[in-house]
Amino acid sequence: MVEPGTALLIDIGNSRVKWGWASRSRIEPGEPFATSASLDEFPRRWAGLPAPAQVVAANVAGAGIGDSLKAFTEQRWGLAPRFVHSQAQAFGISNGYTNPEKLGVDRWLALIGARQAGTGPWCVADCGTAITVDALDAEGRHLGGLIAPGLALMRAALARGTHALPLAGTDAEVGLARDTAAAIANGARQAAAGLVERAFRDTARRLGVAPRLLLTGGDAPVIGADLEISHDIKPQLVLEGLYVIAQGN
Repeated sequence: MVEPGTALLIDIGNSRVKWGWASRSRIEPGEPFATSASLDEFPRRWAGLPAPAQVVAANVAGAGIGDSLKAFTEQRWGLAPRFVHSQAQAFGISNGYTNPEKLGVDRWLALIGARQAGTGPWCVADCGTAITVDALDAEGRHLGGLIAPGLALMRAALARGTHALPLAGTDAEVGLARDTAAAIANGARQAAAGLVERAFRDTARRLGVAPRLLLTGGDAPVIGADLEISHDIKPQLVLEGLYVIAQGN
């Protein structure tokens, strides 16, 4: 098992790098930074850290940034990161994908983290660049999932694909809007909330019992505010999955 303060956990997402320091059986989260800025941010953020016994990482942003992380940790600490990949079965989770390795590693880790969060079944929504929703029964069997554009991607798609619609922000009163920017913002938010609620209801029907709904990702508070279903927001859910793997449980 990892001793306190010896694991650096890194979640490289499409938009942000989230990271944390495993300490005293919990995660001390660091300040996230933009994935696009990672080459400069790796040494700026981590050069002053004590040498970890291990670096455990998830990467969905491509091989280039993974190579950059490896170069940094090897040069700074003489330590190569352990990159996690989705598996058919591990850590109490049975992967429901036909090709288990094709399940995004961030989704895999969120499911591992969810199983540590209490009794199931679970419905896990990761509200980031993409919105993913995955269902997990009480025995840890992954039932499958859904993928849709995240809020920013929905708004950007409307701006790119139309002649006159603006690139809207997120700040708007929920409900039927009286201007175009608010209509776009509200439409994206309600589409996201509808996706999560529909997946939750489908999971409940399939299992015959309501799952516990967990939200993670940068837009979790925004989408969660529009839900009519009880839920918990777990900002560090992917890092919690990484910590389970670092512990070897």
